[in-house]
Amino acid sequence: MKVAVARIEQASAYFKQGKSAFFPSLGASASAGYTKPDLGSSQTPYFSLGANLSWEIDIWGKISSAKRGKYEALLAQESTKNAVRTKLISDISKAYYTLVMLDTEKKFIEETIRNREEYLTTIKELKKAAQVTEVAVLQAEAQLMVAKTYLPDIQHAIFQTENTISLLIGVPPMEIKRCSVETLEDIHFPQVEQTGVPAALLRNRPDVLAAEHSLKSAMEGFNSAKAAMYPSLNITGNISTDAAQISQWFAMPGSLLYGVFAGLTQPIFQGRTLRTQKDVAYQEYQICAINFQESVLSAGTEVSNLLSALKADKEKVIYMTKQTIALDKAYEYSVELLINGYANYLDVLSAQEGLFNSKIALIMGLQECINDNIDLYRALGGGWN
Repeated sequence: MKVAVARIEQASAYFKQGKSAFFPSLGASASAGYTKPDLGSSQTPYFSLGANLSWEIDIWGKISSAKRGKYEALLAQESTKNAVRTKLISDISKAYYTLVMLDTEKKFIEETIRNREEYLTTIKELKKAAQVTEVAVLQAEAQLMVAKTYLPDIQHAIFQTENTISLLIGVPPMEIKRCSVETLEDIHFPQVEQTGVPAALLRNRPDVLAAEHSLKSAMEGFNSAKAAMYPSLNITGNISTDAAQISQWFAMPGSLLYGVFAGLTQPIFQGRTLRTQKDVAYQEYQICAINFQESVLSAGTEVSNLLSALKADKEKVIYMTKQTIALDKAYEYSVELLINGYANYLDVLSAQEGLFNSKIALIMGLQECINDNIDLYRALGGGWN
């Protein structure tokens, strides 16, 4: 972000330089020495103090085009800064909600561990009652260890994500404060019209605006290069005092010399320099036109793809939610049937594994929906409101 701001300062300096081209250039000179007109004469001291002024009249719009080109380049850099800002916001948002979902996943893992510990205790009691064998106890212990192996990875992922957020906001690694999700049903998504978004919203995209301003800047650059081939009208003036002694500098008007001139200068032969500059500027304009067209088409395609992905991921979450509810009941019923002797421990293990996998998949599906919304925010240049 700071680099982008520095680029803007550079472009602003060039723009100020372009504006100053409208004003005359003023210079001052001072000289001293000796003159000797011929061999028989003696040396005569010589002192001179003067000022000169030069002003190019913008009759073909060369200076105006250059100024407008610098201004468009400044706006392009401003849009680039906004693109960096939008991406920074989306990256931080993704990392933040990843952290929230990791906390949710950790909470589910800890709940699963407690449930499996209770189940292990139940299996041990059933073994004492000779309703199950030692194999069932070992299987229950193994399932408990499987759940526990997820915790170190979750803790490491949380640590890494906190460090990522710290890096993005430019601070040393620190603990990130965040909200907590009590139940997955607490997660809601903004309503986005699935039929599409107005094409005018694509103008909010900083990359599209940057491409547009770059195109305008290139067009002005071509106009300026073309105008450089025409005659230039310059007005020059100078005023000076010439005297044999410094004390005579101000003996007005005897020591005062001045002149004012106006003239047209037509470049004739400069090794094809001006024509080459014009041809290069025209090709640069063509390149910028292609880039602008590509940026608009890419923006529309990206938004369309993200709307489709958001719709598909929301539908998947609906089915995953129903699947998780069904598997949760299946696990609860299988434990009751095992206790009452109507099922074996393999039925419980199958229900346990199915519920665990579906819940993890549901959390990941919800995170995908969150990421889709954030990506859509970025693709629309900062939202759709």
